[in-house]
Amino acid sequence: MTVYTMTIRIKLILGLCLLLALLGVGILTIFQTRILPDIHNITRDHRLVDLSRVEQGVDQELKRIELALHDWGWWDDTYRYAAEPNREYEQTNLTQDWLQHIKLDLIVIVGSDGQLLASQFSEAGQALAGRFIADNLAAQAVSPLLKEGGTGLMLSPVGPLLITSCQILPTNRAGPSRGHLYFGRLVSHVLVSELAAKLRLPVQLGLVAEAPSAPLVRELSDQATLSEMTLPLLNTGTQALRISLEQERPFYQRTLASARYSLTLIFCVAVVAGLAAYLYLERALVRPILALKLESEHFGRIHRPDDQYFEHLAGRDEVGQLAHAFAQMAQRAVDQRSLLERERVKFEQDSLTDPLTGLGNRRYLDQSLATDRALNRDVNRLIAMIDLDHFKRVNDRYGHDVGDLVLRQMADLLRHCCRQGDTLVRSGGEEFILVCRGIDEDSAYGIVERIRRETFVHRFGNGDQALRMSCSLGFLFCLKSTDCSIDEECDKKLIKIADQALYQAKSRGRNTCVGYRGLGESDSGVCPLSNIDGALTEVSGCCDRSKGV
Repeated sequence: MTVYTMTIRIKLILGLCLLLALLGVGILTIFQTRILPDIHNITRDHRLVDLSRVEQGVDQELKRIELALHDWGWWDDTYRYAAEPNREYEQTNLTQDWLQHIKLDLIVIVGSDGQLLASQFSEAGQALAGRFIADNLAAQAVSPLLKEGGTGLMLSPVGPLLITSCQILPTNRAGPSRGHLYFGRLVSHVLVSELAAKLRLPVQLGLVAEAPSAPLVRELSDQATLSEMTLPLLNTGTQALRISLEQERPFYQRTLASARYSLTLIFCVAVVAGLAAYLYLERALVRPILALKLESEHFGRIHRPDDQYFEHLAGRDEVGQLAHAFAQMAQRAVDQRSLLERERVKFEQDSLTDPLTGLGNRRYLDQSLATDRALNRDVNRLIAMIDLDHFKRVNDRYGHDVGDLVLRQMADLLRHCCRQGDTLVRSGGEEFILVCRGIDEDSAYGIVERIRRETFVHRFGNGDQALRMSCSLGFLFCLKSTDCSIDEECDKKLIKIADQALYQAKSRGRNTCVGYRGLGESDSGVCPLSNIDGALTEVSGCCDRSKGV
């Protein structure tokens, strides 16, 4: 059975077709999920702004009425009239001319006892006289907002009413209130026309039998939208003042057409770019790769690595480099392996070395002790902890650069005092650890004392700032045949004993050596550490040497 395999040329064509198809789907998806909703959202935001402008226009009209109200309500003439009503005030101020001048449909003065003192209405507001005044204003049955003064919208027998209220006070507003003054204006076609002319919007105001709700924008068609919002009425919860804006969408169609044109143009450009990319890839990659395939098959038939075999392809950049790579692949692999091995050795050395002093670090010490355990070395050992006394003062007084110099000089001094093959590490800060193997007791004490003495007489620092330093040492001399020498926990506890000795050396005034001897055969007069924890608590009693040197 013959298995059909697509050539690289067919794969390239199918790949470019798939790319164009995905691009088309992506463009359509972006248009439907991003661009079109964004256009709708922009239209909606503009309509909500228009509704907000109408609402602000109503509020501004209420503020205008309120300013006129305060001029009258906080006026000595009105204050005297509320105490003693007189015809002169009424004939002068409560007239139709004044109502027309200040664009009002209602003026009502109510005394402090709730009784109606005077009222005046426009022709359109005559129906407000009677029960509306008695039920809503004279009896002060209006909402709490208007009981103490304020503005709002009310439902009246002739439609929605812009109403404002304030207490009647003298001009200086220092006396007691003598009642309330109310100004009102009906929401009529005159007010709607004024708002429409001022805002340049097709404003429509009217009652709706529903509770106040959030603004709503509806798309009537691709050419028009309807925006609506409601304002609450103070004296009813079942009706509201509805603001309506039915507006055309002059920019929607142009924006939509522009977006479609732009996306179509992008797709067409992508098709042309895809065709150009195919022609370029056919010439630059497909043909050379097919030629290299034929040459590689020929090479496979002769089974001979001839360096001149691919020379006729050397003039083609990518394929020539690929052909040359076949010849150099093995050598590069060897070179890379050697380089990696050198890097591994370097990284391993860096991970075991303290960068400041060049000594080993704590990880190096752990590996050294692990090697002893693996080889089961049964020799005497000296474990010493060395700490520079008052090193912090050097850093504080002379700076960290001098402190680093002192640490390097201390490392050189320790190398000089120790034997070849001893393990010397910097465990951190100004603290060092020394491990000597195959050493007798007198030599161990001699090394410890030599370190202390050489440190004390050495001059640290540079030539301008010669510093005298001292060190404290805590050490443990372990005889061979220690029954815990192959245990990692035992090594940690032996170091802990040396650290405890160092602590005792510091507590005795520094520049001191404190050490322990033991942890070997029981017939030598010392205790074997079959129980390290017990030895730590009773070290002074079971060891035959515990002294400051």
